[in-house]
Amino acid sequence: MSRKSSGASELSGRESQIAESYAQGGSYQEIADQLGIAPSTVRTHLATIYRKLGVSSKLELRDTLTPAPLPLSAESPARPEKPSIAVLAFENMSNDPDQDYFSDGASADIITALSRSPWLFIIARNTTFTYKGSNVDVRRVAEELGVRFVLEGSVRRSGDTVRVTAQLIDGMTGGQVWSERYDGQLQDVFDLQDEITRNVVASIQTTVHLSTNEEPVERSTRPDLTVWELTMRSWHLLYDFTPKSFDSAKTLLERALALDPESAEANMLLSLINHHVAQMGYAADTQLAMEAAYALGRRAIQLDDRNEYAHWALGISCWGLHKHDESIVALERAVELNPNCSLAYGSLGTVYGLVGRVDEAIANQEIAIRSNPRDPSIFFRFSGMSLANYLSGRYDSAIEWAERAINRMPRWFYCHFLLSASHVALGQNEKATAAVKACRDALPDICILDLDRVPLKDPAKMNEMRSRLRQAGFIG
Repeated sequence: MSRKSSGASELSGRESQIAESYAQGGSYQEIADQLGIAPSTVRTHLATIYRKLGVSSKLELRDTLTPAPLPLSAESPARPEKPSIAVLAFENMSNDPDQDYFSDGASADIITALSRSPWLFIIARNTTFTYKGSNVDVRRVAEELGVRFVLEGSVRRSGDTVRVTAQLIDGMTGGQVWSERYDGQLQDVFDLQDEITRNVVASIQTTVHLSTNEEPVERSTRPDLTVWELTMRSWHLLYDFTPKSFDSAKTLLERALALDPESAEANMLLSLINHHVAQMGYAADTQLAMEAAYALGRRAIQLDDRNEYAHWALGISCWGLHKHDESIVALERAVELNPNCSLAYGSLGTVYGLVGRVDEAIANQEIAIRSNPRDPSIFFRFSGMSLANYLSGRYDSAIEWAERAINRMPRWFYCHFLLSASHVALGQNEKATAAVKACRDALPDICILDLDRVPLKDPAKMNEMRSRLRQAGFIG
């Protein structure tokens, strides 16, 4: 781990970890969980850190640890247009050189998995592993390799237990963008390695999307933006889930397609925008938006059949059109192309629920939630879990997951419907009435007809849900 200033060089390794995590917004509990220590120990370390660095607030601590970005030298390669990442060899902290196979294997698997993403530029393993064993300055590595982000991590083994930590560093500032810790058993080392890879890759893909091209929306009117820049800005806007952000994204993507009608990414993203506009109830004509999403999804696959996101977009566009079987085929293909695509896992879990394959639905949603817990769209995963439990007759669990979804996204109608219907199924009429009121507070124009945006395949199950929504107090 690099030191951020001469003052920071006075800190021990653990103090540096605590100082950086706290400066980046980590709580005592989060830091304690990450390092496997007590929150009170974190507090004690911070008192020592403040004394050593001569600071008295979190803001001063952050300023002390984060110097000005290093300028690129004339010999440094230019950063590519895509978000770029160098994955350093993970450090073996087990005091056993024989364990290098696991730390090296974890790093190599993450590089391979990230390289599958069409949205990222990844430095090859043979290059990044040349830094192995060196006490590197992460910002210097980013400068030398011409990348925006550097991923570093460590592996520690104790008996049959393995702890892997990983953190993504912004090479321009040296600040920590994301960090996580994973614990597992070595009973099946390859399964453990696969799970760690999936979790790290899924989280990084989302984090990088949200950490790149953070200019204000107004600057998106610049006439010199490339197709790539236009699509990347659209990813940001998609994750806002507001009518305004969707409208802005649609404008950008229409510009991108005017520049390059055969851009698979632009077609795919415009499919996603139309789909979410329809699903969230923002479309003037829901059916027209759904059909546009489907057509654009098919077009994206025709342009790039190896793009898992294109198959994902097509898969979810099928739902409102009652094309459940086609959705399953597309989403299973997305997972096949990229076993680390948490969005595809989650959406596959949703369509499995819609067709009544509830055990598979739950299993896929669990993978998506575990591998990408900070996904801004995770409320879809929560409502998918609620749906599967509702259809299984586990109404208490359905209520719990629906409430979690509502907490994340009150404007997502489906979780309100699942909550209300589950209360009715349990005979909890007062709670059902309260759930309907809360739904109408967030969505004044909601009605039972909106259920057709996410239809179940079984007409009998659909009629049962409609009946329960009427009993709860919904109309239409």
